[in-house]
Amino acid sequence: MKITFDYHIHSTYSKNKHGKSTIEEIIQRAIEIGLKEIAITDHGPRHFLYGMRADKIEEAKNEIIRLRQVYPQIKILFGVESNIISFDGDTDISAELFETFDIILCGYHLGAMYSSFKDFWGFIILNYFGKFNKRLRDHMTKKNTDAVVKALNKYKIKILTHPGDKMPVDIKRIAEAAEKNKTILEISNHHDHLNAEEIKIASNYDVSFVISSDAHSKENIGGFEKALNEAKKAGLDLNRIINLTKGE
Repeated sequence: MKITFDYHIHSTYSKNKHGKSTIEEIIQRAIEIGLKEIAITDHGPRHFLYGMRADKIEEAKNEIIRLRQVYPQIKILFGVESNIISFDGDTDISAELFETFDIILCGYHLGAMYSSFKDFWGFIILNYFGKFNKRLRDHMTKKNTDAVVKALNKYKIKILTHPGDKMPVDIKRIAEAAEKNKTILEISNHHDHLNAEEIKIASNYDVSFVISSDAHSKENIGGFEKALNEAKKAGLDLNRIINLTKGE
């Protein structure tokens, strides 16, 4: 098995060297391993540690436009991994910015600058203490899930990245919302979610899956073995993974 495209790749446009390879290095590596399509998807600008600077977004897009002419043998999308920043499901990508990108990914990340102190308190503090208190954990699982579902209902999100990572969520409800909004669920090769048990739950709904490397350096582009193993453990029909194909 092999993957034909990788839609979750971080570049040097991420702050603080979160992405280690330039866009051109990423493209060259993708061509080398036989990918047909990639997306450069650095974090949205309100990721405090690693987000793409707002004043660099146009520069990054123009670089991709230029490189499309240099490497016509591969399709290159300009994307973003937006950050959920409130329990109302808000993200850090405005309506104006949405038009800038070819593809929108979205996920929950600890390093986001949240909309309010209340959001910070819930996402960071209460989720942390929920690890030690089942009642609080159950309460936060519902609130976290509400936030993700609201984001899926509010925005045209192509891929929901690593659901269940960093905070507990109800995969059943998220899969329902993904089915309704035709959002693809990511099986991450970098994170531990979706894991086999979560894939089993989500597969009961009419949703598609994608394997993403979530690569932070060119060497990891196209990585899929860990994610594929989770899908196999779940008994998932591999035809439901949109970027997986039979190959040598």
